Amino acid sequence: MADIDFITILTNRFEVSLTDNPRGVTGNRALLNRFEITFLTKRKQFLQGNDVLVDTFGGDIERFVGVPRVLEDTQSIAASLSAVIDNTVESLKNDINNKVPNTERIESAELVEIYNVSGVITAKIRVIPVETENYSVLEFNLPIIRG
Repeated sequence: MADIDFITILTNRFEVSLTDNPRGVTGNRALLNRFEITFLTKRKQFLQGNDVLVDTFGGDIERFVGVPRVLEDTQSIAASLSAVIDNTVESLKNDINNKVPNTERIESAELVEIYNVSGVITAKIRVIPVETENYSVLEFNLPIIRG
């Protein structure tokens, strides 16, 4: 099943819009969409009897970047984002099944740059698929915090 296509808009505010694509999206674009969603997904904990079970799917960005001491400097933000990227890659690799084509499988991802535009700290992240459909780089900008 193909994912729905959405576009991240970075103007004066953060917005995600659905595109008019009735067939959905596949290939590298689908991988990029799933990476963004997983990156923002909070890992959940469940109580079962006396045991605490942790669902390890997701980047868990809020846990790493939502801490006041992390937001004090760019190096702390970069280190936290790297941990979130690692969680996201691990989640996507563990959640894949054999029917998914190599264009929708992730090899790795990396933090390219962090920049501040009008008080909004934004991260540029590069996603590297197992197989690329063309030679364009899969990168996206994601607003992290508003200063």
